[in-house]
Amino acid sequence: MNQSFLMTRTVLLAMAVVFCFTGVTTAQGAQKTDACTLLTKAEIQAAVGQNVGDGKPNTKANPAVGIPCEYVVGSSGAFSLLVKAVGPGETADKVIAELKKMKIAVSDSPGIGDRSFFSSPGYGMLQLNTFKGPQYLIITLLLPGATEAAQKTAAEKLMRQALTKI
Repeated sequence: MNQSFLMTRTVLLAMAVVFCFTGVTTAQGAQKTDACTLLTKAEIQAAVGQNVGDGKPNTKANPAVGIPCEYVVGSSGAFSLLVKAVGPGETADKVIAELKKMKIAVSDSPGIGDRSFFSSPGYGMLQLNTFKGPQYLIITLLLPGATEAAQKTAAEKLMRQALTKI
């Protein structure tokens, strides 16, 4: 099976996992943020240390949740950024509890936004989840060959940069 296809399928599966428990309701009247405007290709490339393709919105995603901006990293890696409105009753603690029920590893990432935490859905994929006011952002990284520590450092740097633009 083509490694790129497998990687893309894995990223989409991880995003589906997040969507299934974060709810599809957005706050009435909340302004939607275009995820592709929050980070530049150059910023992502500098953080991950690999070539990065142009960002493209995933128009097949559920628009009620948000449209992630997706980038190809190197020859078989992936980066995506999703920005959505926090749903009614949605909290970091509830998301963490749901991830743990699905046996997905979770660890705190203090000092970013109002509350941030990493989740590791498997296959070398890493997600940084950040709540900031009425917004919930998720960075998903899959960088074959990169250590978990390197991916976490890149995700934290990029999340801080994205938060300056919302």
